Amino acid sequence: MKLTDFLQEIYIPLKGICKHTETLYKITISEFGKSLGHEPTLADLEELKVARFLAKRVRERKPATAAKDRSQLRAMWELAARRRMVDMWPTIGLVKVPERVPEAWTSDEMRLIMQSAGMETAVYDGIPAALWWRAFLLVCYDTGERVGAVKTLMWRDIREATILYSAENRKGGRRDILRAVSQETKEALDQIRCGRAAEDLVFPFPRMKSYLWTRLGIIIRRAGLPADRTCKFHKIRKTTASYAEAAGLSAQAILDHSDPKTTRKYLDPRIVVRASAPDVLPKVS
Repeated sequence: MKLTDFLQEIYIPLKGICKHTETLYKITISEFGKSLGHEPTLADLEELKVARFLAKRVRERKPATAAKDRSQLRAMWELAARRRMVDMWPTIGLVKVPERVPEAWTSDEMRLIMQSAGMETAVYDGIPAALWWRAFLLVCYDTGERVGAVKTLMWRDIREATILYSAENRKGGRRDILRAVSQETKEALDQIRCGRAAEDLVFPFPRMKSYLWTRLGIIIRRAGLPADRTCKFHKIRKTTASYAEAAGLSAQAILDHSDPKTTRKYLDPRIVVRASAPDVLPKVS
């Protein structure tokens, strides 16, 4: 059985994964096929073949990408083994992913990004792009929510100075969250409503989906800041988490993480300043 058929006919119906996750699985299967030289089948879920593929991914991409591929292949392999569609259970070594020091945007850098966004000259579905980006970035900053959920907001979700993110549009799809926004953000949203109906998208974007990230990169570079793949929307989420934690709030609650270990990967130590060894060690000279 082809791995793509297994994904569509068995894995997705049983696991109920979202469209975005489905796309990630398909990418992994496609890359696995390139490594094999043919379209992968369940028979290709074999220790040596998978190990060679993951080693290649570590060399050519990044350990984090290989770790994602490993997780997804293992999940499909386990389900196939449980249903006795393959003889062997998965035996895949862990992919070591270096843990980096989290980096958020500082408040000064966020101001530069906002100023740069104000220089946009396009029009999105009748909304000046400068106003569109201002509102979009402020919502991301105030709420700390993932960009995927922000993109799906409808005007019915904007409730005075709060925003309701529906479970169906959030990662995991487990629960709604209600987040407060500042008066500045509320006014920015008012500027882009333009008489739109409750069922209309707050942030219509009549371009290719991927161009949203491309355009943010242009805005960030114009601000004189680094704009690689680690410096996009998720870095704004780290900014929200770091400043909230530094002010005594729970970044874990704001980010809606179930595991505090995950939240720690979002907290920039330049912003969330803890006591360091030199602060407490006795002086010896």
